[in-house]
Amino acid sequence: MLEAGVLVKPPTRKADVETLEVVRRLRPQAILLNFPENIEEIVYSYSKGLIDYDEFVESISEKLPEPKSTWIKGFEVLLRELPGIGELADIFCYTDVELFDQEAATSVEIALLAIKCIVREKIDVEEWVKVLKKSVIGEDERLGREFSKIIDVAQNYERVICISGFEGKYIKRRLEQAGVKSWIRYLGMPYHFTPLEILKRLIMLDKIDKELFSKLIKEHIRFLREYVYYMSYADAVEKWVRERLYWLPVGRVQPG
Repeated sequence: MLEAGVLVKPPTRKADVETLEVVRRLRPQAILLNFPENIEEIVYSYSKGLIDYDEFVESISEKLPEPKSTWIKGFEVLLRELPGIGELADIFCYTDVELFDQEAATSVEIALLAIKCIVREKIDVEEWVKVLKKSVIGEDERLGREFSKIIDVAQNYERVICISGFEGKYIKRRLEQAGVKSWIRYLGMPYHFTPLEILKRLIMLDKIDKELFSKLIKEHIRFLREYVYYMSYADAVEKWVRERLYWLPVGRVQPG
């Protein structure tokens, strides 16, 4: 019977390492990565040892929107290990390119808004809401396109692993609806959402509270100043999570 596993991976190095461990242990026939589809051919060639890491980075850089170096750095642990993974399985990329580019452009706008807040020492919540809404517009359409690719691959291999963000529960649901036996595992737990992740979630739920948004925006700027400024984003998120969940025994928290 066809079987697909969904690995929900937050943006931390701990989650990256756990992802590699699970993939090596389960030895799937195919792996779906939440990378933009337009780099799939390059990813496949690199995973099969046809090009080296430097050639790979140079090739995908031509196809990624700015800030491309941030994206590459964020996935570096996984990217460097792709040739080892490619020996075990065929590699596919399923993230919609158009909406990936849109998300990257919105990320730049959010960064500029944060700088503006720091310089002016003033937060315009309405301006933030306007920009944040861009990051969730077309979410259903994007997921629909991506589900089609995921299901198509899952139905052509006996054992597949799909790596995703926290939309993984929706991917699992769609796989089951398509008749593919599926399971889900959350990696890098316990995890605490960053202020920006919380803001985007509230936008998706249409729960806009000016006072709460103002507090979260201030917290996001503090996160940038005190964490991201001094280290890579993955390390910054990991430190953020560790400091906010210091009182929890490791492994106690599982998403609902």
